[in-house]
Amino acid sequence: MLSGADIVALSILAGVAMGFQFHLLAAAVSATIAAALSGYSQAPRGRFWLSSAVVVLGWTVGDGVRLAGAKASPGYFAAWALTGLAFGYALPAVAGAYVGRQVHRGTGWLAAGAVALMLVPALSVLGGALSARLWGVIP
Repeated sequence: MLSGADIVALSILAGVAMGFQFHLLAAAVSATIAAALSGYSQAPRGRFWLSSAVVVLGWTVGDGVRLAGAKASPGYFAAWALTGLAFGYALPAVAGAYVGRQVHRGTGWLAAGAVALMLVPALSVLGGALSARLWGVIP
């Protein structure tokens, strides 16, 4: 018999497993745009907020709609939302922006967008495998 803490832990684990299955197209578009906006060496510091808004908007369109239609516990929702946002949307955008800022010859925004665009499908494949392993653990 499962206790209350076990049920909460399994609910959070299920939310993390769902977070690894992010919306591929929305993540690719938003991460690429966000990385290109802030991924060049002379990008103003205020571009961070614009890039963050693009990532959150992309997450809202991609996974937020799926999340709004689900019925589950608050822990499940929080784990799903934070995992999907961090793993599928923010990580590619931040990695792309970092690479773009290292380019010193005028095409940093292009390098940033390319890295983010190529990282999203790679993380999608990795996330699918991690999600399958997590679903195998949940009874």
